[in-house]
Amino acid sequence: MLKTIQIIALLQGFFLIFILLRHKRDYKDVNFKLLLGCILSVILYTIGDDDYNLFVNDSDWFLFHDTLIITFFFLFVRYYKSNKDKFNYNDLWFFTPYLLYIGFNAVKAYTTLNEFILFKIGKGIIEFSFMIMLIYTIYDIIKTKKEKWLLIFIAPLTLIFIIDELAFFATNSEDSPFFLDSYGILLAAIFLFYYVLYKLIIAPKDVLPKSETSKYKTSSLNAKNIEINRSELLRLMTEEKLFKNRDLTVIDVANQLNIPRQHLSEILNVHMKTGFQDLLNQYRIEEFIKCLENDTYKNYTLLGIANEVGFSSKSTFNTTFKKLKGMTPSQYKQRFV
Repeated sequence: MLKTIQIIALLQGFFLIFILLRHKRDYKDVNFKLLLGCILSVILYTIGDDDYNLFVNDSDWFLFHDTLIITFFFLFVRYYKSNKDKFNYNDLWFFTPYLLYIGFNAVKAYTTLNEFILFKIGKGIIEFSFMIMLIYTIYDIIKTKKEKWLLIFIAPLTLIFIIDELAFFATNSEDSPFFLDSYGILLAAIFLFYYVLYKLIIAPKDVLPKSETSKYKTSSLNAKNIEINRSELLRLMTEEKLFKNRDLTVIDVANQLNIPRQHLSEILNVHMKTGFQDLLNQYRIEEFIKCLENDTYKNYTLLGIANEVGFSSKSTFNTTFKKLKGMTPSQYKQRFV
C-alpha cells in the first residue's frame, strides 16, 4: 500500500515539475526555484526516507529527510512575502539546521555517540529549530494572507512533526505513531501536488508571482529607445524635479516623454528594477535631505519640508524615509544635521 502511495506522489510530483518548467519564464526566478526546491525535496523524501526506501529495501537515505522540506517551504514563504527578485545568499544559513541534522544522523548511524546525553540535547535543539520554522511559516501565511493554499501541506506536516517529537521524548523510539512520518506526509504531498496543479490552471498568480519581463513579451521597445527614454526620465527628475508635484502620475510622465504608459512601465520595472512610486519617493527623500541642510528651510517643520518635496501624507513620508535610511526623519536630523 505504501509503495502505491509513493509511486502516485512521484508521478504527480514529476508531472508538476514538467508543467512548471514549461512556464518557467513567466515566473519570478527566485520564487520559481524555491518552489521547485520544495517539490524536489518532497520527491526525494518520497523515494528514500526512513526504512521505506522505494528502490532499496530497509535502506534509510537520511539525506532525504522532511527537514529539507521544512527548510525549502520556510524560504519559499519568506521570499513570497518579501517580493524580492533575487536570492540573498546569506539565506543559505537557513540550511545550517538541516546540515547539522544530517550530521547527527550520520553520527548516530555509524557510531555509538548517540547514547551520550549531550548528543541527545544537541539533536533536540536542532529538531526544535525546525518546529520554530514550521510554526513561523504558518504564522507568516496567516498574517500576510498570502499562500494560504500552502496550509494544506504545512499544517499537517507541522502536526506530524510535533507528534513525532513528543512520541520520541515519551518513548525514546524513532518509530512514528501510526506511521505518520510516511503515510501522513506522503498523503499530504499528494494533496499538495493536486492542489498546486489545480491552482496553476485557475489562478496561476496565487502560486507564483509573475515575472515583470513576461508582461512585456510583445513590446516594441528596442535598446536604443530604452536608453534614450531612461536618460530623459532621469533628466526630468534631477533637473526639472517633476517629483515635487504631489499629484504626478505615470501617465503625466509618459506624456512628457511622448511614449505610451506601458513603455514607461517596462523601462521602470524591467530595465531600472523599480516602480514609478518608488522612483518618485527615492528622489523626494534625497531632496528632503538637501532641504534639511539648506538654511532656507531652517524654520520649516519636517512635515513642511516633506510637503515641499512632494509628499502628501505624513505616514507615507515617515514609512518611506525609514525604509530607505533605516531611521526616522527626526533621528536623521538629530544625528546628521
